[in-house]
Amino acid sequence: MISFLHQDRGHTFKLQASNWAGWEKLWVDDKLVSQRFNISGQTEYQVSTESGNDYRLTTLVEPDSQLIICRLYRHHNRDFEHVCSLKQGKNHQQRQARRLYLLSAAAMGSALTLLIW
Repeated sequence: MISFLHQDRGHTFKLQASNWAGWEKLWVDDKLVSQRFNISGQTEYQVSTESGNDYRLTTLVEPDSQLIICRLYRHHNRDFEHVCSLKQGKNHQQRQARRLYLLSAAAMGSALTLLIW
């Protein structure tokens, strides 16, 4: 699971994306505002906060570095201005995959032990 957390002007934006199944979830101020399946290398969300501010959140995989970049934009003067960017690399995904493998191997070992008894 990959997570990005942005904050701007008292608002919190949290995006979670599964690197296995392609499910994405977006929370704005602790409220789930979007949940969808995405298998492409990029995504875009446009959301409004309860106070009426409009935002755009985008993700993409940088082809050269394989970094996943999540950018937050705020609506300003008929256009969106860049607020901030967060990046996560392939190392994070590899650690998550290794952790999942170890957990599944441990579960399989436990199941086999129960069957032998």
